[in-house]
Amino acid sequence: MKDRPNSLVEVRIAASQNDLHMVTAVRAAVFMAESAESSTATYADEFQANDFTCTHVLALVNGDPAGILRIRWFKDFAAMERIGIRARYRASYQIFMDLCDFSVQHIREKGYTTIVGRAFEKTWLMWARRIQAERSGPAIHFERGRLWPMVAHFPPLENSVSNLAFGDPAVEELIVQQEGKWDFGLVRHPEGSAA
Repeated sequence: MKDRPNSLVEVRIAASQNDLHMVTAVRAAVFMAESAESSTATYADEFQANDFTCTHVLALVNGDPAGILRIRWFKDFAAMERIGIRARYRASYQIFMDLCDFSVQHIREKGYTTIVGRAFEKTWLMWARRIQAERSGPAIHFERGRLWPMVAHFPPLENSVSNLAFGDPAVEELIVQQEGKWDFGLVRHPEGSAA
């Protein structure tokens, strides 16, 4: 992306059919058309059932879909994967940083303290620098190259969905809010407990 001093980067959870169309378009462009690894990519490699059991994160530059990230949820960890940035925006490290920052915050607000993922040889240092992830094992060899398993650990957030006292009407109101747009200010803490 050429320097665009007035560009506005917005990162959000894909929450509409149009958002999901943009996620699909970016993923197809990045993983099936624009990358060196795309020559071996098939549609089945890039789109599968996991896309219906996850959270998609979308980055837009002045409203144009620029980057994506998928989060899958497990009992004790969340997996950040399918991180992709369109070629025209790849020169801007900012989009990667914004996607990671938003996703890590969202994961932590849900109460998770461990994030895992896989990084190509050329991107594992970005993971290490941005979210303090470390290699967690030997490289895994795929047709499209080596991927390093990565893991990052975070301290628990005081305000997270997993720390709520269920049954409190304010908590019940909080958990029906739109995913990732929780207003923790609604939650009343019993006197003497941590706020």
